[in-house]
Formats: sequence, structure tokens, C-alpha cells
Amino acid sequence: MQRAPSVIIIGAGPSAIAMAYKLKHELFFDNWILYEKSEGPGGTWRTNTYPGVGCDVPTHLYSFSFDLNPDWSKELCDGPEILSYMERTCDRWNLSQHMLFSIECLGARWLKDEQEWEIQFRDLKTSVEFVRRATVLISAVGGINKPREVKFEGMSNFRGHMFHTARWDHSVDYTGKRMAVIGNGCSAAQVVPTVSKTAATLKQYARSPQWYHERPNRPFTAFEKWCFRWIPLWARWERLKLFLENDALVETYMPGPLAAKKRTMVEENAKKYIHSMVPEKYRDFIVPDFPLGCKRRIFDPGYLESLNAPNVELIPEGIKEITEDGVISENGSKDEFDIIILATGFQVQNFLTPMDIVGEHGVSLRQRWKENRAAQAYLGTTVSGFPNFGILFGPNTFPAHNSALYSCEVQVEYFARTILAPIIDRQVKALVVHEAAETFWVNSVQKELVGSVFEAGCSNWYITEGTGRNAASFPGYARDLWKQTWLAKSSDYDIVPGDRLWPVRRLYRWLKLLMWRKSNTALWIVFFALLLRRSQIRRRLGVVYRVALQELSRRRPRIG
Repeated sequence: MQRAPSVIIIGAGPSAIAMAYKLKHELFFDNWILYEKSEGPGGTWRTNTYPGVGCDVPTHLYSFSFDLNPDWSKELCDGPEILSYMERTCDRWNLSQHMLFSIECLGARWLKDEQEWEIQFRDLKTSVEFVRRATVLISAVGGINKPREVKFEGMSNFRGHMFHTARWDHSVDYTGKRMAVIGNGCSAAQVVPTVSKTAATLKQYARSPQWYHERPNRPFTAFEKWCFRWIPLWARWERLKLFLENDALVETYMPGPLAAKKRTMVEENAKKYIHSMVPEKYRDFIVPDFPLGCKRRIFDPGYLESLNAPNVELIPEGIKEITEDGVISENGSKDEFDIIILATGFQVQNFLTPMDIVGEHGVSLRQRWKENRAAQAYLGTTVSGFPNFGILFGPNTFPAHNSALYSCEVQVEYFARTILAPIIDRQVKALVVHEAAETFWVNSVQKELVGSVFEAGCSNWYITEGTGRNAASFPGYARDLWKQTWLAKSSDYDIVPGDRLWPVRRLYRWLKLLMWRKSNTALWIVFFALLLRRSQIRRRLGVVYRVALQELSRRRPRIG
């Protein structure tokens, strides 16, 4: 007899929360456990707690489709508010009871004879290592997970405090201190204006410029929040408008004269904004000579204005050496510091780091991706040679212009429909995507990326070092990813059949979905209301009602 299926999820970020909701409330499946190395859910919003951390995507769009939040404080919310929302979502939908924290996944291997995964874990509180097994393994560790390692000469000699933005040391008081910030990505743009208000001096080392754009961030009024909460579909309509507006931005990233024309218009507006905000001495450096979108665009959180402060200085150079008491820049200038902040980004291209996943042929996923010259997966989700395994927010699914949560939910829906549902119903024991299908999709993505701004030659986190392949970006509208997942064919997978009673289990699950799912209650009410509006139906129901009353009265026992 086939064993009851089980699922293990690694990670507790937004994509994992979306998958957890899908399992519990749409697939009605409870035999799953989520393991997270941090002390709670939230993913990048729990990891990144540096001063000024926030979201550059409108938060009505950067939210779960199944749990819209009418109480967002403003258009672009800060990290603590987003983390609180993630925690409330887990509690509201009873997902937390399936989650175990402070446990790190070390790796996993597929057991071909048993048709299941064997996963190794380490309890970070007790250092105890243990093994668990599951039918399905889902990686939801995300790309903004492990800080990018940088090695400057003399780093170990520095006697002050030095840490990455993703490992912010809140015990260190930077009031009145001399601070250095190395890097100039999104995190640096958020840190600099925040900490410079109390630091004695702050010098930022930036090897290359960035494209900055105005970032209006209006607080929502009490009336707007009331509308989001009580007017039907109001929040959905706002979310749709934001989605379409953001999705249209992809037109400036693609090759061709029309895209170049639109891109030039956006670049000119950005130049005007930058020049209106920064001191004259920075103007020659701060506007890029690479096209818009080659690096991730930065919607200015007050960074450009902070460059006018007397205690802030932008140094357009890299680092030559770190000494015991400071930094020597590439031109040989030396400055002394009490604190050094590494705003150097993440190992985005190294998916699943540092886990070691071994598939059905005894080859690790890391080795497989080395052979392919970069990380890759079919629809960014499944990998040939790795049955019953899924990656959320995987290779070539990153939207440079839209909400990451949208892409995650698209992948969740696809994986649930293609892999999870057949396994939960025991229609199949295992599924693995064909290598040809994976290769075809990956090559089509790479072909579309040719000539785009992502491959315009600047240094960015999209491109895999050493191979030049873009393993991060999705080259099109965010809605195109949804279309591709819905048009995907089941014949792209090899399957190991399950038992013959799977139609009964599927029918039972569908009935539960139709009758008990809370979000469908209103649809059923509307459905029956429309039926009752038809006079013929009303008459027939009336006849049935009268006959039923007569039958009940005939069978009722007489008294006396």
C-alpha cells in the first residue's frame, strides 16, 4: 500500500507562506512541516533589519492575493510593518503550527527505491543534527538570503565594528561615530540617509553610479483605509491598477527602437531629478552612462538629499585596503572610522546556498548547475533529475519591474497544480520534468534576454560571474510568466503512477474546496440568488417545498 504523502518546506519567507496557505486552505493538506533557520517567519524582512529598510514596490501590490491588508500606513511601507504583516498572515491562517524555527537545512538526497527525499537538518540552538523524510521537498529560501562575500585586504585587522547590512548589529551605537558605507545599492541608499542623521561623519564608497528616481510615499488617510476594508473589490481594483502600471515598465528594458525611445524619456526625467537634488561636485559621477535597468533602479528614499549634509561624503572609488583603524581607497587616500558597513548585496545567483541537494542520478544540484553554466529550472520551478522537488522564486523568475510576491504566487499555483495535487491525491508517486523541456524553456528565456538592458555590460547581480549568463531576470511582462505556467503541458514530466483510487480522493478534495472554503461562500450565495431570480426555478422550488411539507406532516406521529 502506498504511504501517505508528506511535504517539507525549507524557509519561511513570503514564497513559503504562500505555499503553506495553498497546502492548508486550497489543497486541504495538513501533512507538511516548514523548517526555518531564523527565529520566525518573514524571510528577508526578518533578516534585514538595518535602519531605513523598506520596500520599493507599492505595498498594496507587495502583499498576498489571499490576504489583502487594508491597514497599510503608506504607499511604500517600512520593513517592520511588512514583517508584522507576514507574521499576522501566518497566525490568521493557522500556518504557524506547522512551522519549526532555528533549524537549518544542510542538504537532501533523493531515495529512488523509496521514492522520497531524505533531508538533513541542524538545530541551531542545540547543534543536534537529524534526518527527516518527505515525499515532496520545496525550497523557499529565496535569492536575498545569503550576503555576498567580499574580501578586502586587511579586513581581519580592523579593530572597530564591521558588519553587513543583512547582519546589522543593533548593539552598536553609531551616534557620534565615524562611519563608512561600502556599496551603493538599494540597502546603501536606505541606510545612508537614516544613520547620517546621528553619525558624526559618514563616507560612502561607491565604484559606480546608479539610476535614481523620485519616490513619492504618501500616507493613507483613515477614509482610504475604510474604503479598502469595507467597499467590495476596492482594494482589488487598486491592486490591479498598480500591477498594470508596474508591468508596463518592462517596455523600457527590452531591445528595439521603441523601447530605446521610452527608456531615453525615463532617463532624462531621472537625470533632471538627480541633478536637482545633489551637490554640484557629484554631478559628473552620479548619473550613469549605462542604460536604465542594467542595474536595479533605486526609488530615492531621501538618499540624494542626504548627500547635501555637511557630515556626508560620497567617494566615487572602490576599496584598496582596510587597516586597523580605517580604509584606504583605490587612489591611496586613507580615512579613519569607528564602524564599517558592508552594503555589498547578496549571492543572488547562488540559489539554495549553502544546501547540497542530490538528485536521482547521484549528482548534486550545485554540480548540475555548474555544468549548465548557471542555475536553471523549468519555469523557474522544477529541475530535471530531481523528482518531487520545487524551487520558489527560482532562476529567471525575478521581476525587475513588478512585485516579487506575484511571481512567487504564480510559481506556487503552478507547482501545486502540477506536482502537489497529483501526489496528494495519490494519482502519482513521483514526477520529474524532462531535460528537453527544461532546456527548451531556459534557452527561450536566454534568447529573449539578448539585447535587453540586463545584458548591457554593467556589473549587476543578474549575471552569473564567469559565464555571463543571466540566471535571475524574467524577460517580459510579469503576466507572461503566469501565461506560460498555465500553458505548460503535463507531458513535460515523467511520472511514476500511484494507486487506482485517486479519482475518489480528488473528488472528495474538490467537494471540500467548493463547500467549505471560506472565500467561496459569497460566490455560492450569489450563485443561488441568481437561480432564485428565475421565476420558473422559483416555482419548481416552491412545488418541491410543498411536497416536502406534505410528506413530513404525513409521517409525523399523531399525539393522543
